Amino acid sequence: MKKIILIIFLGLFLTSCSNDSTLNNNYLNKEDAQVKEEINNNSDLDNTIQDTNNNLVDDKIDETPNNNLETNDKIDNNTLNANEDIINYSNEDMIVIESIESINKEVDNLLKKENNEDNKNKAKGIFIMLVDFIFYDGKIKDVTFNSLTEAGKTKVLKLVNAIDEKIEKHFPHYKEEISTKTEEAFLKASELIKKGANNIKDFTKEKLGEKYYQDIIDTKDEFVLYTKNALSVVADFSSSLFNNIKDKLSDWYENFKNKD
Repeated sequence: MKKIILIIFLGLFLTSCSNDSTLNNNYLNKEDAQVKEEINNNSDLDNTIQDTNNNLVDDKIDETPNNNLETNDKIDNNTLNANEDIINYSNEDMIVIESIESINKEVDNLLKKENNEDNKNKAKGIFIMLVDFIFYDGKIKDVTFNSLTEAGKTKVLKLVNAIDEKIEKHFPHYKEEISTKTEEAFLKASELIKKGANNIKDFTKEKLGEKYYQDIIDTKDEFVLYTKNALSVVADFSSSLFNNIKDKLSDWYENFKNKD
């Protein structure tokens, strides 16, 4: 009987141990699964964070060159503008430049007014006086074109070319209408002024040619109507063309030809 009881007790004990072991194994397996899941989740989170960081880094890398390029462009442009502004004009240059810039503004005002014959005549007079200054030793506040520096001459030619083009746009063929005798001469003068504005090396007043040079001198009396209308605009000018300089200019041309 005691043996039977002992066998039953041992059986129950072993069964209990087996169940505890099974439970423990199940618990451990469950814990392992949770740990693995947490590790996987943490790994996914780390990957996500790393991808995000990489994208941010890529964005910064992509943006940096563009910003640098924009900065470099600004620096280059500023340097270019600075270089353009660094021009050493003489005092005589500035006297003439300021006067012709003032004429340029007056022409703008003139062209805004009524399109009539008086305004056209005034525009013709302005161009004649500018030609006188550039080609015939006219003066602006006692300064001649020849006395200007190369930079000053370039600036003056650019301003005169701009004035000529404005007037031409508003009053087409105005130069040809000044006189039939000087039609080609003034067109040639305009052409030389434009070339000189683009490259001062292409400009010499002698390129006007002796015939055209003389044609303007011979027709000077016909210009009085135009220049009189323009006096309010070209007040700083003193003309050589309207003085008795025919012999002087002929001598000057002879000297020029003898140099060749």
